[in-house]
Amino acid sequence: MRRVLLAALFVASSVGIFTLPAVADNSGNGNVVLSFDFSDNSAPASHSNGTFNIITDVLPEHSGGLVRMVAIAPDNSGQTNLVCSFQPVQQSQAECAFNFTINGVWTIRAQFATDQKSDVSSVSITRLRVAN
Repeated sequence: MRRVLLAALFVASSVGIFTLPAVADNSGNGNVVLSFDFSDNSAPASHSNGTFNIITDVLPEHSGGLVRMVAIAPDNSGQTNLVCSFQPVQQSQAECAFNFTINGVWTIRAQFATDQKSDVSSVSITRLRVAN
């Protein structure tokens, strides 16, 4: 099993796709869990490949609400964060397309709120390596 895991990590890192596990913080409401899905892409995240789609899955299925995603620039990069404003959950998902400006490890933060007037009730965070 360790060999399979190491082989998978090696392959993922060699093609430029490297993500760290998502962390969910269910403070507040606690009824919704967010997870990330990168399967909508035909190429790894790169500042030269154009946009990279990030899908946030909202569980349990059929949960209504809004999701906002923020791509936080790598430390000491001097770049601004990329923000995808709140959008309605459709078919248990919300999707944002980010055009990364530099290589490095970006922190992706998804936030869920039940409506525009409510506070964020669930947060999920992952890290995404952007490379050529």
